[in-house]
Amino acid sequence: MGEQYSGRPDARQDRRKAATRAKILEAADRLFGERGYAQTSIEDISEHADVAVRTIYMHFPSKAAIMLAAFDSWVDVFVDAVLQRPVEEPVVETVRAALDAIEAAGWVDHPENAETPVHPMVEHLHTGSPAVAGHVLQRWMREIDRIALDASQRGDDEPGSLRAQARATAIFAAWIAALSAAGGRERGRPLPEDATGQGLGVDVLRTLTGGAL
Repeated sequence: MGEQYSGRPDARQDRRKAATRAKILEAADRLFGERGYAQTSIEDISEHADVAVRTIYMHFPSKAAIMLAAFDSWVDVFVDAVLQRPVEEPVVETVRAALDAIEAAGWVDHPENAETPVHPMVEHLHTGSPAVAGHVLQRWMREIDRIALDASQRGDDEPGSLRAQARATAIFAAWIAALSAAGGRERGRPLPEDATGQGLGVDVLRTLTGGAL
């Protein structure tokens, strides 16, 4: 009797596909940060990722899909890092530690100064496709639920307490505040000279949780 096909995927092929996908996302994220979304072409991504254009289209149907996949990958690493932190830890320290984990995983913090374009996510949430903004908001709503559930299960709050929900919402607030501040510099609101996307989020969150408003 001949060898029967087991139906199991080729693990080596899966690893190669995952490695190629990661190269594309890394190249795209870096170029979007350095040049801006509109000024980055699929051909630019192809060159920097050292893959053929047709290979990119085998993994992603469009440039917007690449950006959203990069966003989803970032959220995966960030939220997983948040869930590793003690729930009794001040939320500012949790966010700071999660951002350190993001950088250790290879994600580059984006400078927010006159020499750099705004991050493409800023552009899309302000003036871009509603489909992109909808994807981002729905993903964050799922992650807020996930963080809040984890905090309520691991914490010792009284039944009916909103502390876990507040913690999860504050983490989202740090992210959206960073993008809002970054977009504001294009609209005349000055930022510190050494501002970065991650630093802005932490600074705004510190203000929110410190009772200074």
